[in-house]
Amino acid sequence: MTEVQHYEPQTTDSNGTPPPGTFLLIHDDDGDSRNVRSVVLNPVPSSDPNEPLNWSTARKACNFTLALAVTALIFTALSIQAIFWQLMVVDLGVTYTQLNQAMSVNFVGLSVGCVLFIPLAKKFGRRPVYLVSTALMLVTSFWSSKLTSLAELYATNLLQGLAGATNESIVQITIADLFFVHHRGGMNALYMTMVMIGSFLAPMAAGAQATRQGWQASYRTLGICNAVLFGLFVCFYEETKYTPIITGVSSREVLDDTAALAIDSIKADREPDVERLPSGRPDTETNAGSFHHELDHTIPLKTWRQRLALVTYTPETIWPYFYRPFIVLATFPAVLFCAMQYACGVAWLTIMSSVISLVFPMPPYLFTPEQIGYMSLGPFIGNLIGSFYGGFIGDWSIMYFARRNKGYYEPEMRLYILHLPALSLAGGLIMFGATIARGMHWIWPSIGGALFGFGLGSVSDAALTLVIDSYRDITGDAFTGVAFLRNAISIGIPFAITPWMQRSGPQNMFIACGFISLAITLTIIPMIVYGKKIRAATAMRYRTMVVQQTGRI
Repeated sequence: MTEVQHYEPQTTDSNGTPPPGTFLLIHDDDGDSRNVRSVVLNPVPSSDPNEPLNWSTARKACNFTLALAVTALIFTALSIQAIFWQLMVVDLGVTYTQLNQAMSVNFVGLSVGCVLFIPLAKKFGRRPVYLVSTALMLVTSFWSSKLTSLAELYATNLLQGLAGATNESIVQITIADLFFVHHRGGMNALYMTMVMIGSFLAPMAAGAQATRQGWQASYRTLGICNAVLFGLFVCFYEETKYTPIITGVSSREVLDDTAALAIDSIKADREPDVERLPSGRPDTETNAGSFHHELDHTIPLKTWRQRLALVTYTPETIWPYFYRPFIVLATFPAVLFCAMQYACGVAWLTIMSSVISLVFPMPPYLFTPEQIGYMSLGPFIGNLIGSFYGGFIGDWSIMYFARRNKGYYEPEMRLYILHLPALSLAGGLIMFGATIARGMHWIWPSIGGALFGFGLGSVSDAALTLVIDSYRDITGDAFTGVAFLRNAISIGIPFAITPWMQRSGPQNMFIACGFISLAITLTIIPMIVYGKKIRAATAMRYRTMVVQQTGRI
């Protein structure tokens, strides 16, 4: 029988282990790769049936469906206001500049809210934060339907930003609570789909309703949907924060055991098991490797009241949760890379949405709010295709690149196929600006928006997955930092849109945006070249943070 040749990654950390994110993806059996996916349960679950990782599929589906629903609702609330500007200028007696400033206030709430509330989700549980966020969005939706002044508009935008900010990070924490690593990519794809529905699809319906019934009716509809969702959360959303009860063990021993578990996990990544069919061939049909996990059914299940507890308190110190996202953002280049790609995408999306609301009500277009809402269709379709490209095509490509790497997967392989999206993102921005500057038929800026959406969806998906693959055990802190930076950068964007467009014109403005976008997106090149060395250099810091965090929780 032919001996299997094991590949040792060239770049290792000081302990001689591969950097975080590097693992054997394809097992070379009898000298040739068979595209085998060796799956190890990670995180390692306990035998407690109350641990969310051990929940039934139905319980997980119920919880995560509610999280997805609130995602779509929150991004709808954050996206629809620009559709109403044409009507709000008349009804509220405000200017487009003031409406732009109101959008900046919204970004202030988004950037500050995640830093304030995510530590509370880690300290007191996910359920109370979801409930407070949904309730606050409920109140602001009905308040927005009765606006009479600019001050109220600023107040509701700030509160909506605070309420919506939690969603960008807490859903990632929920995914980590409920799902093993090999399921998280698919769950994240569902999350991104809900973001697209809320950002692009729902505004079309809101614009149609606003044209016929007024923009206040759209906010009332949003409030009714919020009320229904809040009731469902109260009755059915179970707390996913899991705290094992350990008696008779010192905290020092817990930390030592945690460190040993982390090392065992690293070894498991290097030498995964491969489940075989009766014929002796590796199982290439299913991802069924290493699923032999038994629960201790002598442990009583929590009562319904315990599952729906308002607060799940643990005695760990809360303050590190407030500053650790900034440490992660500043010391892990992959996280900063993801934040910059996200911040760039949100900035261009904000500019495009604002320009659509400013330009298309004017000649030669003379669009109604309903028609302005339909301008979201191009970016939505492009973003949907981009997510497919970055997700499913990306999954296929990493199998190909892993084979060429003797079976070993590196997170930077996700970036190898981003040359086309990078060009599409920049080209879509330029095409959008050039066509509206010439007053061309609306189909041309729509195509430009679709090209932009394709690039945005692909790059965002790859950047998000890069962080999860590289530093999966600190994703909560990582995405809190990412959300803060992307929204903080966007605060000043609305102030600059009107004077920039008046000075340079839409064509030159979007040409500048296109080239700035291309420069930022092309940072994928140094990330591909040096990403693995950076992961090796930060491996000890990462593992230390994981041990400390696990020890506290």
